[in-house]
Amino acid sequence: MSSASTKHDFGRFVSERRRAAGLTQRELAARLHVTESAVSKWERGLSYPDITVVPVLAHELGTSSDELIGASENLAERHAKRDARVYRRWRAGLLWTTGIGYSLAVLTAFIVNLSVQHTLSWFWIVLSAVALAFSLTTLPALRGPWLTGARRGWIVFGCALLSLCALLVVIALLTGPGPWLPLALASVLLAVVLVGTPFALRSVAVPTGTRRHGTLLSLGIGTLALIAFLFVVLSTIGRPELFVRPTLLLVAIGTTPVWLGALLIRYLPVSDLFRAALVAALAALTAWLASPLVSLALGETPEQRLRHVDLTTWNTVTMSGNIQVVITLGLGLIAVVLAVAGIVSAAARSAGRATPARPDTVDG
Repeated sequence: MSSASTKHDFGRFVSERRRAAGLTQRELAARLHVTESAVSKWERGLSYPDITVVPVLAHELGTSSDELIGASENLAERHAKRDARVYRRWRAGLLWTTGIGYSLAVLTAFIVNLSVQHTLSWFWIVLSAVALAFSLTTLPALRGPWLTGARRGWIVFGCALLSLCALLVVIALLTGPGPWLPLALASVLLAVVLVGTPFALRSVAVPTGTRRHGTLLSLGIGTLALIAFLFVVLSTIGRPELFVRPTLLLVAIGTTPVWLGALLIRYLPVSDLFRAALVAALAALTAWLASPLVSLALGETPEQRLRHVDLTTWNTVTMSGNIQVVITLGLGLIAVVLAVAGIVSAAARSAGRATPARPDTVDG
């Protein structure tokens, strides 16, 4: 700990103890036979008291000389203990409040459902919803040997996912079959795969050679999950014939730039500026080609695929084409600027390595 930090901690300790004793700076100074300015300097962390004053100062503050001399360490320890007490009170308040609230909600729903309908129906919706809320709010604050480290996050995540799926299934059972349930479950699972895959790859034990390809693994799993989700959607709505064309074509159009960008960033052995320039150039190319490729995948005619561009006229006919041109030019300009910056930076580094060390001049 630095000297200035120690002085300030000492000053805060003296100030806290003086106020706790009900003394003003003037009254403490009078008892110690020093000036009020000296006490003020101690409390502001500008100076220490003379060693001969320490025993008397400790007596007036109701503490020991050892505690006063080690005030900075003791103060830090007290602050840590205070923060721990605040956290324990907050945690206890959260557990008690949510526990009582959830219990009352479940009990009330149970009684009302039985009293009104003489059976349990919508009570199961309330129960599964409360279980979902409990998983997200109260479960993370619980302690136990099975709720430690990374395991806590996965348990909370798994309980929340199971509760959400149970809620959807209960609603489907009570409202009757419909296409929305497989769509909802597929959407939840897609979100789980897209968000959870990168974390799962970091948590599980995988070979070192495989771990360095985690970005591509995440993209591959995410792409497959997206394709499976779209297949479920098309099968649910009764249009599986659209799966190959245009669905797979659209997926290829949308994911190819992402894959290429990931490959450039992860594996291309160039500087960060050159990588950024290539990614910007790829984005510009994507902005220019995306619209005609999508139109081609959708089977539109050449007339429908025609883009009207006139930067001097902005109306409903030219708006889309003009915006596309502006975005492409902007991204292309960014790519050029980044490439030039990369060239200048590389030249500067090369010049620095090539410049020989200047020999020292020796007087004859």
